[in-house]
Parts: sequence; structure tokens; C-alpha cells
Amino acid sequence: MVGVPGRSKACVTCLKRKKRCDLEKPFCGTCRKARVECAGYFRPRIFINNTVEDNNSQQLVKKDRIQSSGGEVALPRELARTAYQTKYIDLFWRLYLPNGQPSPTLVQATAGGWVDAVQHLYISESVLRKTILALSVSGVGRQENDRFLREEGSKLYASSLKELTVALKDPRRGLSDAILTAVRLAGFYESVYGTNDSEARQARGWQTHSAGVIALLVMRTPYAFISGHAHRLFTDGRAHLIMSCLRGRKRCVLAEPQWKTIPWLQQEKSPRDHLMDIIAELSGIFENLDVMKTCDDPFEKERLKQQIIDGLLQMQQDLVTWQVVYAPDYEIPTKIPKEVSPQQVIGCHLMTSFWATVIVAVSNFQALWEPAQDIDPIFDLDICCGNIIRSFFIIIHPAMGIFRTHLTTYPMTVAIHYICEVGPQRLAEERRILADCLCDPAIAHVRQFINSMKDDMPLEFLN
Repeated sequence: MVGVPGRSKACVTCLKRKKRCDLEKPFCGTCRKARVECAGYFRPRIFINNTVEDNNSQQLVKKDRIQSSGGEVALPRELARTAYQTKYIDLFWRLYLPNGQPSPTLVQATAGGWVDAVQHLYISESVLRKTILALSVSGVGRQENDRFLREEGSKLYASSLKELTVALKDPRRGLSDAILTAVRLAGFYESVYGTNDSEARQARGWQTHSAGVIALLVMRTPYAFISGHAHRLFTDGRAHLIMSCLRGRKRCVLAEPQWKTIPWLQQEKSPRDHLMDIIAELSGIFENLDVMKTCDDPFEKERLKQQIIDGLLQMQQDLVTWQVVYAPDYEIPTKIPKEVSPQQVIGCHLMTSFWATVIVAVSNFQALWEPAQDIDPIFDLDICCGNIIRSFFIIIHPAMGIFRTHLTTYPMTVAIHYICEVGPQRLAEERRILADCLCDPAIAHVRQFINSMKDDMPLEFLN
């Protein structure tokens, strides 16, 4: 293959670090040994007009410049200029989407429904524009390790929150799809770029925004989410709202029958929708467990215990049904693949969420059932945990982008809990793989976010 004279074939990261690249693919050994994220070998050209008109003159304005993996990018002093907003948002999509490209199949089957909504809604709502711009600038800043851009992204985010507070007080504006999207993206910002000065504060910020989204949903009622962008935003966003309720160990309103039926009056449920219906029940079970533990009345305590056992048995049967009817064809990887396809990402997302739910349901059932030896296991939890951990080979792939955040937190949290519980004598190989994955820079923000959510579960045990 004839290359361009004078152009290095090294990966983007080695070029920036001025290191010799061994050209190994999908990402180079030099980056792997240095434990830095390899940005891959694809360097698309992005051309940005280098001049802007000042409001008072036609003079050229000097701008700060960065070197991005997509080429040289000019940063104007005023980020509000529309042309430059568009360029930074375009750069963000490259960093966010798997393989840097939109995939309708992937978006519809996983957690990308907001992508389509943003494209149509952000033009008409300033809060949403500012929120997506904050994500974009922060994303480029992190990718380029540019302190100035990270600070600008943080300032934009703070400004968007102030404007969001005002917008929510306007009944017509506050109940719009655009504001719902902005609140959701604010939660996403917290989970990916949240503050580093207090880990617990990061989780609280994410959970506060999740509670805000739930409040907006309740105010609009299930009938508001039957079709259009509203339906996609609802179905796409259920997962992180359910996870927020799981963390708070409080029953989730989305588990109520009307929220499981009405939004699909005109739509057919996807395999992911059916799985989310099952997972939504966990928050109520957690709440009942906490009530049972503090109950002083022995008869009421036994009644609650039996109710929880019945719920967990039903959940296991629902999971068996889902596996038979809806589980996708998914090959569990044994190493990092050279490329990741939309089908692999969809399979990884659905199956790791499934196995994580199996572990949670069955382990809680085993803890309540007496004697535990009498249980005829439906699932092998060691296998489920191992499957989750090996699926991280897909998640840490450089092509996954920031999108990997949607796939990682829930199954990784469950896998870490389980592997801690069984101890070092079991799943030794899986424990090693998990430790390597947790050290990968690609998921450093996920590791930080998991730590912020569960202070009594430090990840250092794997180091």
C-alpha cells in the first residue's frame, strides 16, 4: 500500500507523545505498555475557517489553537459563535460514537436515542445547545489533555445549569422535549466529566439530575411518551433512571404498570425494553429488603421475606424467558477484537445487562432461601460474571469512544461486587482480566464514577 510521503503511520497517541509506535493493531503495544489510551490510526482531516468577524469590525481575531486527532482546530475567544459550536459538536460526535460514525441500528438498540433528538431539538433551545457544547468542549479537552478546554467546558456546564434552572420555572418550556434532553445530558456530563474534588459529589450530581428527569416524566404522564422524540428519549433514558433508583434503594416509579405499557401503545417493545421492564423491579425488591431488615415484628418480617422471595423467583423466570425469546446472538470475546461492529456492541450491552441482573437476583435469592443447599440453580453465577468481564474486551476497545459509558457502569459494578464476594480462590483469571481493564485509561472516568457511587467498595483491591 502506497502511503503519503513524509506522513508517519504511527498511532495518533504516539505521534503526540513523540514515541516510537510499534504499529500493532487494533492499538499499539507502546501505548499499552505505557498504560495510556491509544487513539488509533485513523486521522480524518477537519478544515475549520480560521477567521471570524468581530461585532465591531472586519478584523481577524487571534485564537487559541489545539492539535486534535482530527486535525488542527481553531478555538475562538467566544465559544458562542455558531460556526465554531458546530465544529466542536462535530468533533464530540467523533469522540462519542463507536467508530466515530452514527449507526441507526446501534442507536435504536442501545442507549443512543438522545443523539437523534439532539440533532433536531438543540437549534430551538439555548439550554440544550449550551449543554451539548459543554459536553463537546469537555470531550475534546479530555481527549487532547487540554486544561484550557476542560475549564471552558466546565464553565459552559455551570452556565447551562443556571439557565436550566430558569427554564424549568417556565411551565411550557420546562415540559418540552428539549429541556428533558438537557436535564438528561446534564446527568451524563456528571457521570463522565464530574468534579474530581469530591467523588461522592459526582454521584450526587448524577443522581440529582436523574431525580429531576423522573420528576419531569411524572409531570408529563406516560401518555406524553407514546411517539416521536419523546418516546425515544423515554425508552432510551430508562436505564440510567432505573440505576439511579437502584443506588438509592427506593422503588422506581417506572416499574409501575402504566409506565411499562402506555408509552408503547403505538410502538413495539424492543429486547432492551423487555429487559428494562425486568430490571426496574429490582429497586422495589431492594426497598423491601431494607424494610425487612429493620422490621421488629417477626410476623411482618416473615411476610416481607416471603414477598421478596416470590418476587425474586418471578424475576428469575422472567430472565429465563427473556434469554430464550430475546437474547441476541453474541459471541463472548476471548481477547480485544480488531474491530467492533454495531452487532457486537448491541450484544455486549444487552447480555452484560442480562448477566448482571441474573447475578443480583439469584445472589439475593440465595441469601434469603434457607437452607441454601436446597436451591436448584437456574444460572451459574461464576459463568455470568466471567462473561461480563470478558465482554470488557469490547468496551475498552479504542473505537468504542465515550459511548462505552452507557454500557459499562451497571455490569462492571455488579461484577466487582460478585468477584469480591467469592474471594481470590475463584475466578482467578477473570479477576486478572478485570484488573487489567480497570487500569485501562479508556475507562478511567467509569472507574472514578463507580467509586463515587459506592464509597464502601474501593476498587484498589484489584491493584
